[in-house]
Amino acid sequence: PTILGELERLLTLQARAQAKAAGGGLKEVFAPYRSDCLKQGGWSDFQLFANGQKDVQHCKMCPQTAAVVAAQPAFNQVLCGAHFFSRLTPRSHIGAHCGPSNLRLRVHLGLKVPPGCRIRVGEEVRTWTAGECLIFDDSFEHEVWHDGDDDRVVLICDMWHPEMDMARDIVPSLTPPERATLEAAQRAAHQP
Repeated sequence: PTILGELERLLTLQARAQAKAAGGGLKEVFAPYRSDCLKQGGWSDFQLFANGQKDVQHCKMCPQTAAVVAAQPAFNQVLCGAHFFSRLTPRSHIGAHCGPSNLRLRVHLGLKVPPGCRIRVGEEVRTWTAGECLIFDDSFEHEVWHDGDDDRVVLICDMWHPEMDMARDIVPSLTPPERATLEAAQRAAHQP
């Protein structure tokens, strides 16, 4: 409920921004996602953390959500991932695509899930459920359809694949700045 409350405030700000857009008013809260994967509709996001770093302004706008995410050790070790609200407008289709590698798993927490939303990962098709997580390896081909009438919003958080060994598989390949970013994130003291 806390995360959903902060999301509702963002969606209210987004609606105001869209209403004022014609007059050069507020900047949109959710950033349009530019991707060839978007076949129709609208796809946007609101980043909290990316690649072990913090979006300070966005985290101030959603302090409790940011604190919950930062408090999860599994989420604070990923240098090739992000934690963000993902918004899909009605009648949208994200075509088949794959993540960059199988090093991570992607967690989707269903927040606003109207009827008509589904995701295919490999050969499996699933739907989101509000308040529940759907976790998958996004290196498998996946595709999303939204045939509903209201926005679908999930909180996406990336984590290392559980078969990864940080000390063996990740840390030796990091540059000194990447190690500093990782160490700060592991202490939930993300760098801006």
